[in-house]
Amino acid sequence: MTSLATSQRSLGDPAIRYPLWPPLTTGCPSTSTPDLAYPLQVDYDYAAVDTALFTQEPGPDLARWSPLLPPLHAPTLGEGGTPLLEVDGVYVKDESRNPTWSHKDRLNRVTVSAALAVGAPGVVVASSGNHGASAAAYAARAGLPAIVLASAESPPAVQSSTARGCSPFPSRPDGR
Repeated sequence: MTSLATSQRSLGDPAIRYPLWPPLTTGCPSTSTPDLAYPLQVDYDYAAVDTALFTQEPGPDLARWSPLLPPLHAPTLGEGGTPLLEVDGVYVKDESRNPTWSHKDRLNRVTVSAALAVGAPGVVVASSGNHGASAAAYAARAGLPAIVLASAESPPAVQSSTARGCSPFPSRPDGR
């Protein structure tokens, strides 16, 4: 399936639109000020969405939702498709079935895709845990280096990101 993403729209002035590429990651050029960067959101051709998208069986990864995502350039690690489990009448999403055991895997497939699309030389994230481990895994799978800025007391998941070719940079709170 192909993304139905059409443009970027300013949240500072919704009438202002920009082409989809390149992603404007520093805010809207027209409405941002030196003190405030208005973000942009991705718009989609919602009229072209096939309603069967919402009745399909769960798939093995995030790509089944590609019409409603920015273009996915990064390879999958099998993120998404996690089950809902009923526990005492309450449904719980089991995110531990994602590749790095985190819901952040969906986010990082999309962000690493954007990095690949614009030719970024690597990925840099700040994380106190799951985000760093996930970003390192997705960057490694895409062949990009990753740097994770983390607390010196960060959990083992972040510290182990070096196994994925990541460079963690722990910092102590008094050294920031």
